Formats: sequence, C-alpha cells, structure tokens
Amino acid sequence: MRTGFPFLASALPLLFIVPLSARQDLTQQQVTLFQDPGGWEFITVTDPDSGIQTTHTCFDGHPHPKTCSGTLTFSPDNKFVKNIYIHGQRVQRHGTYQLSGNQLVFYDELGTRDGPYTIAIDVAKNQLTMDMPQVHIQLMLDRAYRDVLKARAKKHSAIP
Repeated sequence: MRTGFPFLASALPLLFIVPLSARQDLTQQQVTLFQDPGGWEFITVTDPDSGIQTTHTCFDGHPHPKTCSGTLTFSPDNKFVKNIYIHGQRVQRHGTYQLSGNQLVFYDELGTRDGPYTIAIDVAKNQLTMDMPQVHIQLMLDRAYRDVLKARAKKHSAIP
C-alpha cells in the first residue's frame, strides 16, 4: 500500500532518535571535575528568556569577593551544598542531586525540585554551565577561580 506521504515514513524514525540524542553523557573526566571537592564558584547568573535580559549584579562575570560570592559543591554520593554570601549574610542550601547524562536536577533540604538544567563542562577552561530556558548560570572550578583572583591582585599591585 502506497501513501501520498513517503517523507513521513522516512522521517518517523527520526522523531524517536532526536529527543534521545539531546541528552549527552558526560565523560569520566567531566564527572570527576563536576564532583571536585573544592567545588565551583558562581561567575554569572543571567535571565536570558524573561523578555528582558538581566544579569544578577553580584554574579556579573566580575569578582566581588568582599561583597558577594557563591560556591556550589557536588559530592560523589549525590549531595550538593550551595553557599552564598550576599548583603553581609551567608546562606547555605543543601540537598541531593540527580545527574542523568547532561541533565541535572536538584532537590533541596525541603524536597523542592529545581531543574532539570542542561549542563556542559569545559575541562580545559574549568567551567561549568547550567541552562534552563529561564536561567543561564556559569561557574568556574573554585581552585581555578582563586588562581584568577591571585593573578589579578598581583597585576594590580605591580601597577605604580
């Protein structure tokens, strides 16, 4: 039996393959970096899909360690700890996470679900990005971030 839609028959298998390929597994090197015991430093937090592009003033890509900072640590036993210092106060959140391929979901200490985020880890740059339609978060491996801060301080102290 022949139909008038031969393209539909050939495209049908793609409907099942494309959604599955959107989830990409992380390499073992990326997972090891993701779970680095020193954690990750928040660099930028933006709201790109709200109709108006906004960037959080503390996490705008420029360090403000004396005013505000934040770290996020993932342990191999699927627990996370987020420490934020802002407006003179320290706030800690913790809970569990699920990592499935490149999809990350958080469950905080109250059981509130946050995600899924699509994550990407650039091993060479020591960077982690977490994306949802309404938020883009960029983090840097904490030890690499500390090296950047030291280099900037050294550079500024060398200027007369």
